[in-house]
Amino acid sequence: MKKLIFLFLLTYSAQAWGKYQYSYIPKTFAPTIYNFLYQKREKCSIGEKKEYPKKIGVCASCPEGTVYLTDPSEDKPLCFKCPSGTLLVRRNGYPMCLSFYPVVNGKAEKPRGGTVADEDLERMALQLSADYKAVFPASKKETYMTFNNKEKLTNVCPSMYPEDETAQKQIDICRRLAHQNDFLCPYVEKNAEGKWTCRACPKNAPYKNKQGGCFNCPYGEEMVSLDDGTLVCASKVPPKPKKKNEKKAAPKKKKSPTR
Repeated sequence: MKKLIFLFLLTYSAQAWGKYQYSYIPKTFAPTIYNFLYQKREKCSIGEKKEYPKKIGVCASCPEGTVYLTDPSEDKPLCFKCPSGTLLVRRNGYPMCLSFYPVVNGKAEKPRGGTVADEDLERMALQLSADYKAVFPASKKETYMTFNNKEKLTNVCPSMYPEDETAQKQIDICRRLAHQNDFLCPYVEKNAEGKWTCRACPKNAPYKNKQGGCFNCPYGEEMVSLDDGTLVCASKVPPKPKKKNEKKAAPKKKKSPTR
């Protein structure tokens, strides 16, 4: 039923636009979910902070050239990608691709074999009515966690497994995970329900807080880039030298006593 509604919107929209001759259903990919967020002000040490249905947020990333959006028909996030030379838009929350020109071999082509430039897409976005919202892929960049309280975090890489027979199943899961994925540091701990569970942090963000978030620095500080490009924790940044005043202020002249 939801798919029928989506197709109806595409058909209706194609007739209502007039200017836009073609519409396409975007391709979808599953996003990479690193961890869920437990506090509104919490940020991500890896990936980017995104909205997630019925959750405070999530740290996630999408393949390059795709856009992270929540699909209202399935109430779950996906990474959307349109054919080259088409514009990704949302109408009533539903993502779709618009184009002035037909798509040939995965890209929109102008007559006589021309290609669609970014300026064409920007022009199309400016001509959208209020019912439509253009969505452009964000520039790829790393985001780092800013954590104001200086609570000491736990380094889970490496970690000792608990000496508890009831945790053995989860320990076996973590050992297999460590063997299969050299990028992760698996650890075993009790969840909110008091049951043992296997979790993992990336090796480049091995410090865990009480809520299970993974961070780059032992106190959850922000990662800072030095002048040479080296990334260090904020507390490790050397202080900037104080500027010395080249000229000392001239001494003030004493006023002569008035008669």
